[in-house]
Amino acid sequence: MARLTLAALGVLAVIQSSLAQRGAGGNCQWAALRMQTDIYIESQTYGEVDPMLISNSPLYRENYKQRDINTSILTTPLKIDYTRTFVDQRDCKTYSQLIVTDPKNPYIIGTQITYDNTGSAGLRAKIIDVVISRPSTEPQFNATKTLVYVDAEDWSVIVTAKQDSRDLLKIVANSYLDLWSGNGNYELPWGTPCARLEGSEYYTEECQPVSLNGKANTDKMYVIDEGLGAVSVFSKGGSDGALLDMHEFRLVQGKLRYVHHFTASDAALVV
Repeated sequence: MARLTLAALGVLAVIQSSLAQRGAGGNCQWAALRMQTDIYIESQTYGEVDPMLISNSPLYRENYKQRDINTSILTTPLKIDYTRTFVDQRDCKTYSQLIVTDPKNPYIIGTQITYDNTGSAGLRAKIIDVVISRPSTEPQFNATKTLVYVDAEDWSVIVTAKQDSRDLLKIVANSYLDLWSGNGNYELPWGTPCARLEGSEYYTEECQPVSLNGKANTDKMYVIDEGLGAVSVFSKGGSDGALLDMHEFRLVQGKLRYVHHFTASDAALVV
């Protein structure tokens, strides 16, 4: 798939201009992580698994269940209408949200990729975790509505001097998730305003959820991007502890600005 490599090269100018604000520190280079993510997104666009993506024989999971990447959703071409990516340099991970509004095949997909940065081969995918949300598990699912809401939000890079620490970002994300089980003992720094997106329903007056009768979230997986003030969390939770969720958080100068929550397809089958 030569077009993937060419496309990745084509975004180098944009990547390099971003480095001045995002920085090149950490265990993995921001530009290299971002380029690998672009290869993943184009693989999904064309429904062809790029050899670069699987050169390290990565573990591949959909909704926490291991499966063959060569028969996965990656082999289904999707017309992707929107993407957003978080880059975690310290842990060599990325998170990408994909929104597909095709009426016949709508999706909201979250993908966390963990990379191996050891050896002489360069950055290679080690683990690919994909969480898929579709109408079957979101009664009010409407990818077009979701796209309108997220596209209007400000997820721009935060200047270095005003970025919140990695530790604070993780504390706030965990404390929000603790609200569902009533285990939280941390006063969340609600922003004014603070918007919450639940599937395709958007709440602009407050971020705090109304229904809080679940179990503690378990099996959490994180991607933390200090430059965006962003955290992606995959977890199991819900009233029976078996629902599979993906959350996105944005913190700006210590205040929670956005919370996104989506439930995975076939979540009841996750054990």
